Amino acid sequence: MPTTAAGPRDARVGDLLPLDRVRARRIDATALLLPGTADATAYTDALAARADDFAAWDGRVAERPPDGLEAHRLLILDRYGQVYAVHEAATTEELPDADALEEWFRFLATACPECGVIDDPSRYGPTP
Repeated sequence: MPTTAAGPRDARVGDLLPLDRVRARRIDATALLLPGTADATAYTDALAARADDFAAWDGRVAERPPDGLEAHRLLILDRYGQVYAVHEAATTEELPDADALEEWFRFLATACPECGVIDDPSRYGPTP
């Protein structure tokens, strides 16, 4: 059973984070960015430019205010708040780019919510 993390800086893969739900009907996968002390404006602008691509897979990028720690931290969360990936880096160039995030959102949108198996016959064909 997944454990509940105290917060995004402490979260590890498999942990659950409580999510702030903005919309009740639509539940998105989330890339949660915690900026470090270095400027992340170019990175967040590049991700914002791809918001429509992310939304096509029910994905969104959320950014928390800087917390004073040096490293940037990016978490990939499913619709339930379970952490699928944790990326921590000194520069934003080391974080996943927009194409990688879109792949994460595609994966999470097409995975079975109960077992995690991909349900995308258009890509791989029907399951025998």
